[in-house]
Amino acid sequence: MRLVFKVGLAVLAAFLLIQAADHTPAQAKVKDHPIIKPLPSVIKKSGEYKRFDAFTFRVKKGEGYEEKKVKGKFWHFTYETREDVSGLEILENYRSAALEKGGKILYEDESQLVFTLPTPQGNTLWVQVDRNGWDAYYYLNIIEEKGFKKTLTFGAAAMKAALEEKGSVAVYGIHFDFDKATLKPGAEKVLVEIVKLLKDSPDLKVEIQGHTDNVGGKDYNLKLSQARADTVKQFLVLYGIEPERLTTKGYGMEKPVASNETEEGRAKNRRVELKKL
Repeated sequence: MRLVFKVGLAVLAAFLLIQAADHTPAQAKVKDHPIIKPLPSVIKKSGEYKRFDAFTFRVKKGEGYEEKKVKGKFWHFTYETREDVSGLEILENYRSAALEKGGKILYEDESQLVFTLPTPQGNTLWVQVDRNGWDAYYYLNIIEEKGFKKTLTFGAAAMKAALEEKGSVAVYGIHFDFDKATLKPGAEKVLVEIVKLLKDSPDLKVEIQGHTDNVGGKDYNLKLSQARADTVKQFLVLYGIEPERLTTKGYGMEKPVASNETEEGRAKNRRVELKKL
């Protein structure tokens, strides 16, 4: 019976190989993704590409997960590996590579891995890796989601007007390294405007607020947003603002200003705000 079972699997696997190979010429010619590459152990592959599509990814939430539909450029690949490569090895390779490149693991179990990865152009790659139960196959689903770019940056005068009218102002353009509280080059241009604001209004005291999107755990995002708010305060103090005029508070993902269902919305939620005290 064991021999018959193995032969049956082999026949079924061969059938699937024929089906996978029976793609249109356009699909067969799809190149590997420029960033998310196949494993060296891959011996056969097929793929498809669409300029715009949607895919639903799992994101860990508490003890379970929630589903997020992401839109953008779409790739799907089917890869066959050597028989001595296990599904666990496949998932661990992609997991390690994602973390090494600054990615964030959003979901994982014994058969699937979901992570995001920033691109040099400021976009976000969403990647799902699925291992096959027979270990000889795995699948990649990739969406490249364009990032939100804020083209209008408030100067000192505009920030002052907003604080006087509304009591708070969202300040965009203060960018941090992915998953860190270190400032990216260019952030100083916006921070210098905050310095001007505070020096022109010596009686003004503000709360520096850090806000994140909803990707990742609640406690982690609270800690990250607090660290980023503290970084902004350190910069302002370094440029001569009295520390007693500044308080900091990280709110994590508690106060979104846009939908977290899109990258544009999540980018708007990742912000620094000033609140008049």
